[in-house]
Amino acid sequence: MTESRVQSFWQIVATPEPPELGPGPRPGVSSPAVLNRKLNVWVLTLGIPLPAVVHLRATALLYHDQHDPAHDLVQDLVDTEAALVHAILHRREPDYWNAKYWFRRITEHPVYVHLPERLHRLTSDSATAGWLKSLTLAGPLDPFAFVDACENVSRRPPEDPEAVWLRKVQQLEFEALIDHLVV
Repeated sequence: MTESRVQSFWQIVATPEPPELGPGPRPGVSSPAVLNRKLNVWVLTLGIPLPAVVHLRATALLYHDQHDPAHDLVQDLVDTEAALVHAILHRREPDYWNAKYWFRRITEHPVYVHLPERLHRLTSDSATAGWLKSLTLAGPLDPFAFVDACENVSRRPPEDPEAVWLRKVQQLEFEALIDHLVV
């Protein structure tokens, strides 16, 4: 049941290209109004519990480069999932210091504990193996190291190999977050 919920979420939220490391916008994203209409139907059809609805809606908006509406949903919430969405949002703005502030409010989030299992499929050579090692030195993906890596490539062209790889990591981060939120 959870797997079909996740798949149906991605049918609504998927875009032609994954989000950029920065704020975007990129082609193929939906407006907040369009996205919210689709999510309203999805939520009602599947009976998603209210706390998860807010987190899923904020994540979907952020995935579609709608930073302000996503921020409006999570800025006053104090729970771990809201802090995680808030941290990712600030990392993409980019406001790296603020992203780290929000990551400090999260301790060993399941998304980062289990993310290395997914990341191994992105490791195809010694360069990507080295990048993976720098993000997972202690086992789970280190969100602070990820913020630093995004900052380090922020002035490089988007086709830079490390920037492309980090964008794939971010996509897997979004997927792991959705898997975690859809219960």
